[in-house]
Amino acid sequence: MGVVKRNLYFDHGDTERKEMSETIDRPKFRELRYGETKVIPREYDMVQLKMDGIWGCMTISDGKWTIHSRTGKLKTEGEIEDKKLNTVLLGEFMFGSHWGHKMNKDRNFYIFDCVQVNGKKIDILSLASRLQHAGEMYDRLREDIEGLRILEVFPSFHWHSLWDEYILEYGYEGLVFKDSTSIYGEKNAWARMKAIIEIDYICVGFRDADEGTKYEGMVGSVLGTLSDKDVYVTCGGLTEVQRKMFTRAPERYIGRVFTAKGNNWYPSGAIRHPMFQGWREDKEPEECVYAQVPEGIRCLA
Repeated sequence: MGVVKRNLYFDHGDTERKEMSETIDRPKFRELRYGETKVIPREYDMVQLKMDGIWGCMTISDGKWTIHSRTGKLKTEGEIEDKKLNTVLLGEFMFGSHWGHKMNKDRNFYIFDCVQVNGKKIDILSLASRLQHAGEMYDRLREDIEGLRILEVFPSFHWHSLWDEYILEYGYEGLVFKDSTSIYGEKNAWARMKAIIEIDYICVGFRDADEGTKYEGMVGSVLGTLSDKDVYVTCGGLTEVQRKMFTRAPERYIGRVFTAKGNNWYPSGAIRHPMFQGWREDKEPEECVYAQVPEGIRCLA
C-alpha cells in the first residue's frame, strides 16, 4: 500500500503550535518509593517501564496523525493512507531527552493505552481490554508511522528483576504499576516508583540562595564533583540550620565528602534532582570516583 511515512519529528524548525483540540488528562499516580515499599499492593497486577520521555496523546483521524503534549502543544504530525481510521492512543514520547538520544530511542512514541477506537470512546473499558485495542492499533499502524512502538507489559511480580536490569543498569526512570481491571482515570489505578539512588561527591563550594527568597543572603545549595571526572552538580534540599552553618564558615566544608540522593543516573556522573543528604566522615575525597555510576550507564557517555 502506498503509505506516506513520516518520522516522529517536526521538519519546520523549532516552532511549536498550541492546538485547541481536546486533551486527555493524565491520571494521578499513587507514589511508591523504592526501598520503602516492601510489598506491591495486590491490585497492581501489571507493570511497565518508565523512560525519560513526555506524556503524549496521539490522535489519528482523516488520514492524519498528531502527537500533543499534556498541555495541548503539538509536538509532531504526519499522514497515513487509511482515512477511515479514527483512534486516540496514549504513550510516552521521547522528545528532547538526552537519555533517549543515547539509548537510540529519540522521537519514538511508546503506546501504553488506547482511549478511542473508530470514533468511539473506550475509556470505560478495563485497562486489559484497552491494551488489547492498543495492540491491534499498533499492528495496523506500525508500518505506516516510523518510530511507533508499544510498551511491553509484565506481570507485577517481575518488578524486582526489571528494577535491577533496566533502572539500575540502563538508567530507565522507574516503573509504573497498573490495575488491569480499572477504567481510565480511576483513582489510584496507576502507581509509579521512580529510582532513588545515592552517590558521594566532593564539596567544591556553595551557591547562594535566590534573591527575594526567605533565604536570601544564605547558602542555597552545595556544589559537588568527582575525583576522577569533571562533573559539577548542584544539590538542594538544605535545612535552615545547614544553610546557616555553611554560610557562616564555608571553608570548613570545601573538600569534604557528602552524599546526594536523586531520581536517576546521568552518564556524565551527575544525578537527576540531586538533594544533599549529609557529610561522610568515613570516606576520603579520592574515593568519590566515577565507578559509583553503574557500568551500564557509564557506557552511554
